Amino acid sequence: MSENPKSGNPVLLETKDLRKYFTGKRGLLNRNPPVVKAVDDISLTIRKGETLGLVGESGCGKSTLGRTILKLIPMTSGQVLYEGNDIAAYNKKQMWEMRKKMQIIFQDPYSSLNPRMTVFDLVSAPLKVYGIGSREEQKEMVISILNEVGLDKQYLNRFPHEFSGGQRQRIGIARALILNPEFVVCDEAVSALDVSVRAQVLNLMQKMQKKKNLTYLFISHDLSVVRHVSDRVAVMYLGSIVEVGGKQELYSAPKHPYTQALLSAIPIPDANRKRKRIILEGDVPNAYNPPSGCKFHTRCPYAKEQCKTEVPALREVGEAGHFVACHQAG
Repeated sequence: MSENPKSGNPVLLETKDLRKYFTGKRGLLNRNPPVVKAVDDISLTIRKGETLGLVGESGCGKSTLGRTILKLIPMTSGQVLYEGNDIAAYNKKQMWEMRKKMQIIFQDPYSSLNPRMTVFDLVSAPLKVYGIGSREEQKEMVISILNEVGLDKQYLNRFPHEFSGGQRQRIGIARALILNPEFVVCDEAVSALDVSVRAQVLNLMQKMQKKKNLTYLFISHDLSVVRHVSDRVAVMYLGSIVEVGGKQELYSAPKHPYTQALLSAIPIPDANRKRKRIILEGDVPNAYNPPSGCKFHTRCPYAKEQCKTEVPALREVGEAGHFVACHQAG
């Protein structure tokens, strides 16, 4: 039996060879501007109702991937299939309709809310954009979603500066869910919150997922949080996916050396238990000039000549659905 109860669900979203490259400025002495491959040839599937966790070091391209999937920034090439339809080819009118189904919860609840707008204006904005309901109907819908995220209707006419960080993020969640989307990108949605509030917001997000049958792409650098909320986990390094699989197997038996190093850094809440820390040598390579072959070979303790010249394919190893991009993994 699969460890992921949602493994039999239909695929909601799939990326195929997705790329997003950023080109630097051209100068008098720089005729060939540098190119950053922020998202480099990524193919992923996300099933309806599941949470796919996306982890990796800061700057590896996690947030760029989430925004590229939503077409908040234009992709360089590749496909994003939503229920089998390639939204990469959608025109403005088609994407206008798609945005009802695809939303995002941003990282910073302080900067993502307009300080000049009241809670009612912030949460009802998507309804106004799509012309849904009269003002009274919109008010009822806003009150309903605020109750669902744990806020009282008495807050309707207050401004963001009057709330705590956790309350602001609840407002952000209400705004993202007011249109009843199917797919939500959670971009470091709890990393800006105090630890004491983080668990409350995570529990709220899981509660809303069950209630509304939501599908999440949960982006985070906190491996403990990702393990708590995810069904499957994808590990990203320098714009590429190096490992993806069910959370139980990936956390208990990681195959890629980078994943092993990341997991070894998770603190153990027990002073009597020790974990051998894997220290990676060297710095993260320059994104403008990544290494040839396997991008991780300059920091990998198991690298061989093949790793320096050949790009490893993402192949299935171990349990079904566990994929790793490593020549040495078996």
